[in-house]
Amino acid sequence: MQVKLPSEKRLEDKYLYLGIILIGANLRAPITGLGPVLADIQRDLGLDGSAAGLLNALPLLIFALLSLVAPTLACRYGLERILGSSLLAILIGTILRSLPITGAIWGGTIVLSAGIAFANVLLPGLVKRDFPHQAASLISLYAATMAAMAGISAGLAAPISQLSGMNWRWALGIWAVLSGLAFIVWMPQLHATQHHFGVMSKDDKRFISPWRHPIGWQVSLFFAFHSLIFYSLVDWFASYAASRGIAPSAAGLMLLGYQLVAVTTNLGSAPLIRRAHNQVGLGVGCGCLMLIGTSGLLFMPSWSLLWLISAGLGAGIAMVTSLSLFGLRTHDHHQAAALSGMAQFVGYAGAATGPLLMGFLHDATGKWTASFWLLIVISGLVSVFAALSGRCRLIE
Repeated sequence: MQVKLPSEKRLEDKYLYLGIILIGANLRAPITGLGPVLADIQRDLGLDGSAAGLLNALPLLIFALLSLVAPTLACRYGLERILGSSLLAILIGTILRSLPITGAIWGGTIVLSAGIAFANVLLPGLVKRDFPHQAASLISLYAATMAAMAGISAGLAAPISQLSGMNWRWALGIWAVLSGLAFIVWMPQLHATQHHFGVMSKDDKRFISPWRHPIGWQVSLFFAFHSLIFYSLVDWFASYAASRGIAPSAAGLMLLGYQLVAVTTNLGSAPLIRRAHNQVGLGVGCGCLMLIGTSGLLFMPSWSLLWLISAGLGAGIAMVTSLSLFGLRTHDHHQAAALSGMAQFVGYAGAATGPLLMGFLHDATGKWTASFWLLIVISGLVSVFAALSGRCRLIE
């Protein structure tokens, strides 16, 4: 058997590291660009508020449905192959969604969301397996990249759509360049030795299904509630801002600021997570910041940028903390993958109700008041379940 030199191993690790970062960059950008141009899409395709809410919620529903399947496919076909296939699905779906073909926006959204769903679940397990001593740092880095590209996508969508000769299709389709680059960088992993998520023996007393343990539900509900707020604001803030007389381009820039704040917080959270005895304080803090942000948007919308900054700080802490909990509350990458699958199934199923309910409540009342009261209540629940899941314990 050929033995690899240390220099070759380090080079392979660098390519894998870069590939992980680029996968992270593709996990939100194709989705967050939708909100700022949603009004154009509704007008062009004749969608009412409920249909627009469904279009916003569709990726989250797919994330939830496929989260339970991802570990099984990785076990059967190899982790690297499934992640490569995920990137290819994101690329194809992004292109399809932007084509002027009847139903393409729905079909493309389904395909790209399926690709994101598998990568969402499998990436934390891969990090825990291949970079166990750098897991918190790498998770915070790819989460920061994810948030940065999501913010850029939200911030540039409206300006791109308003350029001469362009429209909302260009604003959404341009992100195929990023997924294409990520797939090219990941291609060497497709030809490398495939690693499979194994199934731990039932005789191994350390392995307890997160579905049968309170920690599994606490982590999952924390993930669900902070994701609900994040996607609701990304999807509907531009429409809410328009009702308050804020220009679409200004609303897009505010969303960009929201994401950039989240990026900074993503990077700053990792050292705190590593040094802290538990994550209770971080969890309560992120919930309070979201509570301030959602309350401010309802009662003082003229200060929307300030409230989005507060919510962005909370979102950044919540995302890195919840992703880190998949490893911190489990014994190894097998159990981490199981918790990741469960949390993202429960989390995205719950989060999908946010855009749907906001659209429904707005259509039913003609106002945004009830929609934002929903977010205020959910912000309080973020603190509760973040504190519970932040206690220093393992699923055992």
